Amino acid sequence: MGLTHARIRLVRSISFIDLLLLAGIFLAIYALIGVAHEWVSPFEMRTEIDLSLSALPSYAMFSLVRGFVAYAISFLFTLVYGYVAAHSRRAEKILVPLLDILQSIPVLGFLPGLVLVLVNVFPSTNIGLELACILMIFTGQVWNMAFSFYSSLKAVPLELRELTFLFRLEKREVLRSLELPYAMNGLLWNSMLSMAGGWFFLTVTESFRLGDQDFRLPGIGSYMTTAYEQGNREALLAGVVAMAVVIIIVDRCIWAPLVVWSDRFKMGRETPGGAIQRSVVVGSVQSSTPLLSSSHEIEEAIRKIP
Repeated sequence: MGLTHARIRLVRSISFIDLLLLAGIFLAIYALIGVAHEWVSPFEMRTEIDLSLSALPSYAMFSLVRGFVAYAISFLFTLVYGYVAAHSRRAEKILVPLLDILQSIPVLGFLPGLVLVLVNVFPSTNIGLELACILMIFTGQVWNMAFSFYSSLKAVPLELRELTFLFRLEKREVLRSLELPYAMNGLLWNSMLSMAGGWFFLTVTESFRLGDQDFRLPGIGSYMTTAYEQGNREALLAGVVAMAVVIIIVDRCIWAPLVVWSDRFKMGRETPGGAIQRSVVVGSVQSSTPLLSSSHEIEEAIRKIP
């Protein structure tokens, strides 16, 4: 039937970018397994922190996961809180001043009561202490994100609101097609600031003392705190370097691609000087063709079969 004349390319050679992506997937799975094991481990009043360099990668992984779990909670809280405050005049009179009050309370003001309550709720595992740490990072992240989203919703031009009314869009469609895109750039930049604030509080949230009780979790923050208490300058410097490396990797691999992606939501507002945002990660992934040929190529090849 002439099948040998049909050239259907299904597989290509694996590139370096493919290997990096596969490595990232395996690392993410390993991180989830390690974090789950840490959460269900028996609760200890004082966790011994290993100051060897070999312990730093796992500690960095624990801190990174806590930061992103806290960010996920902050993002969901921002969407709900900001939306309600922007669309309900009655709620706005309460929620906006309340948000201002909450952001003026120091993060440490939430810590003692939160730790004691959650540790008593989960006395046999680390879940309570992990939740307390995550919620403390949440209190350092969420306020500016919520204010940014609320302000963006209030600043949506009236003519765009009128267009959604003319097209009879439902509230969910308005949120998806107008409000979220309009708020995306401000929300993204404030997200980066919030994550930076979360890194700042790690040394406090991962190694908290209350009287003679020492609540400590494995992570970069507790690693640096322990190194400082023991006067171990080499370990302290290693912790600082590890945190800087993690921040740079997150910025280049997550935030920079998201900044490039958010350019589509500028709605006519150009970048300064007409500059085009670029990302090395996005360019590298786009330059790597998929492992399987597109369905269009396969269909074209099949049509050529006599």
